[in-house]
Amino acid sequence: MQSTNPSRPQKRIALAAFALLTISFSTLALNSQSNEAQNENNQIPVDTNEQLVAPEQAQEAISTPNAVQFNVLSAQSWMQRLADIVSDASYEISFVVSSPQRETMPYIWRRATLDSGDVAEQLSLLNGPGFEQIRVNNKVSIFEPGFTPISIRSLVIDGPIPAAFIHHPDILNNGYDVLLMGRNRVTGRMAQQIRVISKDKSRYQYHLWLDEQTGLLLKLNMYDLKGALLEQIQVTQFAINNEIKNTFANLQVEQLPPIAMTPVASEQPLKWTVSYRPIGMQTVAQNLRRISGTGQPAEYLMLSDGLVDVSIYVTETSDSSQEDVSISTNGTSIVSLSDPDGRLQVSVVGEIPLETANKIANSIVLKEQ
Repeated sequence: MQSTNPSRPQKRIALAAFALLTISFSTLALNSQSNEAQNENNQIPVDTNEQLVAPEQAQEAISTPNAVQFNVLSAQSWMQRLADIVSDASYEISFVVSSPQRETMPYIWRRATLDSGDVAEQLSLLNGPGFEQIRVNNKVSIFEPGFTPISIRSLVIDGPIPAAFIHHPDILNNGYDVLLMGRNRVTGRMAQQIRVISKDKSRYQYHLWLDEQTGLLLKLNMYDLKGALLEQIQVTQFAINNEIKNTFANLQVEQLPPIAMTPVASEQPLKWTVSYRPIGMQTVAQNLRRISGTGQPAEYLMLSDGLVDVSIYVTETSDSSQEDVSISTNGTSIVSLSDPDGRLQVSVVGEIPLETANKIANSIVLKEQ
């Protein structure tokens, strides 16, 4: 699930970067009625004290029937265990997303297999007027005040927790080292700590704490290249049981919004190339788009390592006095600059360090005609 981000301060940002920012980092959050009848045994008191235990001592401490199915000394096995329970179990999880420069956002996340055999999932933001996503099988419906509700085809909900961690952990191996650390006490429960570090130190570092008994995520921290905390996701309580399906008893599947028919942009050859890519970054989309509000054409390229997406817009410019922009707020970097000849305006937006965004922007090279 991708992180929720507020609007960001801007100063003469190129139109391409501005349009991309509004597309890529809009909030798709949710609101639902909170479950007032919580089982007291599932309460997790917030406690940041940590007791480190070496990984070699973890085997005898884990009491779960699934322990024989994975290698307790393998970080990849722990990540796959997380993905398995997220995909298979029925659960209700409350968590908060916080950062040093942003309001704390509380969420509730539910998933269950219904008596009909359908899989239902709900992610709700509990603050504000009400933002919600509901998934039934491969249909995700998005409800946001002020906008017409829509549905899209997807097997996952897009939320604050990166999808690579909870659905596709194997894809991390392309650009990251996934390291098993010690055992820690997190929110009153024993958890296994895992670090995810980019192989070329070009992206942020992530620390995860997975509950030893269930395999669920208890805490996720994102750090910048200097080790400063950028964002934290903290679970406050959870329940795993088949009764979660009762919270979907009043769900009227036939009344969910119809699936939006959005045109698929065909791949277009670009007039330029990217000569620098962080390890594991691959092209996942390239086409011609128009900037919202102006209609100005822009060549678009998206790079992704499965965890982080980076969007690049390139437009022709006749304004040789265009001011370059290089800013980073809450982990999201925006770089907009002109090529040496002043013919192109390059805009790069992504949840990556500013140094990496600048390096990508400066690596744009026109193809030989």
